[in-house]
Amino acid sequence: MEPEEITLRFGDLRRAVQTVPAYVQELSGVDEPLTLRTAIEDDLGMVGLDTEALLLDFGKQYQVDLTRFDFTGFIGPEPTVNPLILLLPLYAALFLLAWLANGVAALGWAPFNLARARLMLKAGVGAPATTARALLFPDARPRTAAEVLTVGDLVASAAAGYFVKRERVRFVLAR
Repeated sequence: MEPEEITLRFGDLRRAVQTVPAYVQELSGVDEPLTLRTAIEDDLGMVGLDTEALLLDFGKQYQVDLTRFDFTGFIGPEPTVNPLILLLPLYAALFLLAWLANGVAALGWAPFNLARARLMLKAGVGAPATTARALLFPDARPRTAAEVLTVGDLVASAAAGYFVKRERVRFVLAR
């Protein structure tokens, strides 16, 4: 896909690059300096309504038209606690029992087939970390780079006057 070409003056682009990161830093309350690759949710720890409020304030401050912005595509849901977390002690007990059963089975096979016993001990009992992560964080899903909102996207949007992804535009300086 060809990047969209946006023609603007150098001063407008420079102003956006200098002021937007400082503005986002002030609103987010983060002490360390921000880069164009700083992710709003992942790096700044803003989620859900916090991110939405930041974007609405940003839109007003820099006169950015956010009608093209897909709030559901770029902003993750508010964090929730899965009620299944209450079953975590039961899950841990079942995991321990399965691990012990696997060890007993491996010891049972040891006199007859040592290679199979080693394989059973090495294999373990599945992937408990994956199951625990699914129980603890049901809304967590990997996000593509196209779904991650960055400070660079806000800089590009401030320069363009409407929401754009930084990777999808090419700025051409006016003469």
